[in-house]
Amino acid sequence: MFRATIPHTPRSEGVLLVMQRAVLGSLVLVLVACSGPKTVAEKHTGAAEPSAATNAPGDKRAQVMRIFMEATQARLGGQIPKAVQLYQQCLKLDPTNGAAHFELAKLYHQGQNFPAAVDHAKRAVAADKENIWYRFLLADLYAQNEQSDDAATVYRDVLAKWPDRYEVYFDLANMLAYGGKVDEAIKVFNDQEQRFGLSEELIMHEFSVLSQQGRMVEAQALVERAAKAYPDEPQYMGLLAEIYDQQGEHEKALEQYRKTLERDPDNSMLRIALAEHYYGVGKMEEAYNELGLAFLDPDLDIDAKMQVLIGFFEMTEREGEQPNDRPDLIRRSYALIESLEKAHPESGKPHTIHGDFLLRDGELEEARDQFREALRTEKERFPIHMQLLQLDLQLGDHGSLHTDAEETISIFPTVPEPYIYNGIALSQLKQHDAAIETLITGRDMVVDNPPLLAQFWSSLGDAYNEAGRHADSDKAYDKSLALEPDNSGTLNNYAYYLSVRNTQLEKAERMSARSLELAPGAATFMDTYAWVLFRLHRYADAKVWIEKAVASGEVDGVVAEHHGDILFELGDKTGALEQWRKAKELGGGSELLDRKINEGVRVE
Repeated sequence: MFRATIPHTPRSEGVLLVMQRAVLGSLVLVLVACSGPKTVAEKHTGAAEPSAATNAPGDKRAQVMRIFMEATQARLGGQIPKAVQLYQQCLKLDPTNGAAHFELAKLYHQGQNFPAAVDHAKRAVAADKENIWYRFLLADLYAQNEQSDDAATVYRDVLAKWPDRYEVYFDLANMLAYGGKVDEAIKVFNDQEQRFGLSEELIMHEFSVLSQQGRMVEAQALVERAAKAYPDEPQYMGLLAEIYDQQGEHEKALEQYRKTLERDPDNSMLRIALAEHYYGVGKMEEAYNELGLAFLDPDLDIDAKMQVLIGFFEMTEREGEQPNDRPDLIRRSYALIESLEKAHPESGKPHTIHGDFLLRDGELEEARDQFREALRTEKERFPIHMQLLQLDLQLGDHGSLHTDAEETISIFPTVPEPYIYNGIALSQLKQHDAAIETLITGRDMVVDNPPLLAQFWSSLGDAYNEAGRHADSDKAYDKSLALEPDNSGTLNNYAYYLSVRNTQLEKAERMSARSLELAPGAATFMDTYAWVLFRLHRYADAKVWIEKAVASGEVDGVVAEHHGDILFELGDKTGALEQWRKAKELGGGSELLDRKINEGVRVE
């Protein structure tokens, strides 16, 4: 009997839920957050890099230029050590060459050598105080190392020299706020407003700083001012409603939401925020109505809707405060998923979250259908392929497992995991040589992953055994256990196959006992242990363990036939015949089962 060791793919984690979890949270999005500064390249897209201009004498200047160009070619070609060496040669000839210091600073940062990166960035700034790019690099290095005060100092120097650099005000304010100097950050925003005027970007940056610091009175005043300055922009009215909700002024919040929707009835993101409001005050029917309208809007970003459903998924994993809370939320979740599928028929995401819900709710075949549908438009999403293969295996559909694994391999030919599933499928389909070949192919792709390599050796042990190559099977299992000595599935399978062959029974007994220590409630493992004990002629002990397996409720034809064999050796021929007949009904027994029933004796 083939006992496939299922590759480890946690069932409780759906495909989409490997992403960051989120409950139904604030969904009037603050698009400009108080995040760390952008990299130099991001800030100054299209800006020319510094040249290798040098103050060295004529001949030396030409030599520096030549070496600098050679260093740059090495850098662009990925020859980083060579590039570092050549830039250093430039500095030996011209110690104040700012461009060489600048390039070395970037390369040392890339190599995680922060002190050297900062040193060269500072030297670059000292060499050419008129070069703003050098200062941006130095500030960026400080910021990435969480030296907010030093970064702020650099940004202040930049603004002192280039006061019209609009984006630098945000960088300076962000660094001040990150360092806890919120009042100074607000002053920077005020200076920016005086110089450039009020703007959406400025409002959102300042609001982000204030709200993150819990200064909601000031945040509210800012948004109210923005709403007056931009009366045709409903986002500020919606944001004001959210602030009211956060401060517990729910009636004012509801009034504000209604006013905003009157002006902008097609704003589906605002409807999600209103749904959150209703949810917070316990008006569930109103909340679901708003969500239903928002979910049917094809223009609303699908990811915003997905975050709501992911929140629902989390909430439905536990019981609610009232007995009917969970079933009601599950029902409504499926209704929202249906709306999502209607609004976004071109996307596979609705089918993926649908599959996650069905999988969690134990509807394996329906879940598989949804993941398969998702792959029609999301073929490059490897986790969905893996979930589909896992479900094929759990459902025992080895034909589909082979077909789906072949397709996954065709898309991801250098990823080893699908080869395990294909090997299992081929072995179950009695294509033993092909199974062994595909498992060896996948095994040879594994790099620096001992658990995965152990899984391949274990699956090869299964496949070799099915092919009757018992010596190869034993070697494969031994190699697997050398890598993962406490893999309960491998221990069980190895022990079982040894017991079937009636060889190395003491070793089989040790491995089977260990598998039960690791997984004490596994019925298949109990059956294996009972059969090993049977082979050792310890029939009374075998009866104890086979009855434990039966008591677990997971009885198949193999377990029932083993039960009958054990009872027969203990002299209970009536009980043995009853179990053999039961095995016949269940299916999956040995080829000798009919003889046992017809002749009333156990035969080998």
